Amino acid sequence: MNIVVAGDCEKHDFILAAAVLLKGYFNNDVMIVSDNSRHYQYFEGEVSGIQIMHAEPAVADRPDIVLYDWHHGYPEGLEDEKTVFATSYERQAMENVDMLLDQKRIPGLLLIIEEECGLGLKYIDSYYPVIASKISYISSAERRIDWVHDGRVKLKVDKDFAEAVNDFLIEICNVPKNDIKKLWQYARKRGD
Repeated sequence: MNIVVAGDCEKHDFILAAAVLLKGYFNNDVMIVSDNSRHYQYFEGEVSGIQIMHAEPAVADRPDIVLYDWHHGYPEGLEDEKTVFATSYERQAMENVDMLLDQKRIPGLLLIIEEECGLGLKYIDSYYPVIASKISYISSAERRIDWVHDGRVKLKVDKDFAEAVNDFLIEICNVPKNDIKKLWQYARKRGD
């Protein structure tokens, strides 16, 4: 399963949490591939059993589940991938989503990273009417920075963040809604 989360915004905390939960649910190897190593470099290629790559791995080296955290354009050469666009309220992030939409891609989901500003979810709904499904969470600089400094993913998170990850797992990764609560409990027990 290839899942592309494309958008010029900081979303590594979301990708890391989703990867840890996918690994726990499917009991498979999971890999994160990013075109921007800024945050992932501190994990030294692995976190909580998740491989992290900064370049496209050879087809033979890819595990069954690969999450692409893409910032510049869209990864090439993928087939049957599931697509999510991500944006914050920053201008360059929204322009990046505009560019991706101009490439005739309609994502399965729009991930909105909310921050304090004059814009809101109503504005995003009216700005991107072609994207039917949207999920959002409030940005947490503390979570993003702490995970990078600690070099591990802590699954004690804010409710809105957990709900966004849950919706992503259900809508994009086909995890049954009934299994979500047990999945979080299992991942927390394992210490992820």
